Amino acid sequence: MLEKRKPIIGLTMGDPNGIGPEIIVKALTKLNSCLDWHPVIFGDAWVLEQVINKLGSNLRLRVCENLAELTSGPCIVDLKVHSGRHWQLGQASGWGGESSFQFLKVAIEAALTKQIDAITTAPLSKTALHMAGHHFPGHTEILSALSNGDPPFMMLTVEGLRAVHVSTHVSLRNALEQLQPKRILEVAQVTHDALIRMGIENPRLALPGLNPHAGEEGLFGDEEVEILLPALNLMKDAGINCIGPISPDTVFLRHRQGEFDAVIALYHDQSHIALKLLGFEKGVNVTLGLPLIRTSVDHGTAFDRAAQFKADSGSMEAAIELAISFVTNSYLNENAPFLQ
Repeated sequence: MLEKRKPIIGLTMGDPNGIGPEIIVKALTKLNSCLDWHPVIFGDAWVLEQVINKLGSNLRLRVCENLAELTSGPCIVDLKVHSGRHWQLGQASGWGGESSFQFLKVAIEAALTKQIDAITTAPLSKTALHMAGHHFPGHTEILSALSNGDPPFMMLTVEGLRAVHVSTHVSLRNALEQLQPKRILEVAQVTHDALIRMGIENPRLALPGLNPHAGEEGLFGDEEVEILLPALNLMKDAGINCIGPISPDTVFLRHRQGEFDAVIALYHDQSHIALKLLGFEKGVNVTLGLPLIRTSVDHGTAFDRAAQFKADSGSMEAAIELAISFVTNSYLNENAPFLQ
């Protein structure tokens, strides 16, 4: 039997002018002693020390300049960006955008080279990214570009509820154009595989309808018959257990009652409205379809409140716990990267 070893979770600090440093410190202060893991922060050591002092935290970090110096216990890979360096909470700046990009870039490299087992990301600012010359819409696109370039999939999970999206940050008109049986099958397959990696042996999926009451047998639209039923047939042929089309106004209620393990959301707000209402401070994003494990908080930098030091770290804590769960269920073997 293999000796049990602790997974290494890389935490990216996000934009240093947002709440990322704060929620990392709060999450580590709470979780460091009660979880079986090794946290490694990719960020700016000086900024993090300022936040630790302002919060009055007893958190102690080992600082290393590069990945070769990784040690067990909480440590930070110090990636401070010198150009334009100016820490001002609540302000979008090119320095903040460049910093958050570098934190993520080095963490991705560490995950791809098996020096860490998963990445959990604090929020970055799209505006600051663009000010730094990095014209990505957000985290997900950077992860894809710097790993395998394949289109990623987003899973949103809140308190045991899960949704994976056929489309995300596009207009509703474009979302409808992307709604094709093969695309839905692809999302369902990725979801099925991810649930197995999370420890669910026989995943049960739900496919909601697009129209009110799932079209009411064609009275309110024909997408269910022309697109969703063919997608369900493809899933059946692939051995994927999926029920649908289900009325979209009840699918998450049935999910919460335990009937399904995940919902295939046909567009962004079909899931986000329900799940964020249920647990806005506990939501976690999981990026699927990449050659690495990545979980993330489901909120932004909160520039307008960053200087108050009153941020809730619940989403960061949940994201860390989910990353550990993925690693424990998927990669606990002799080839997995762990600190000895």
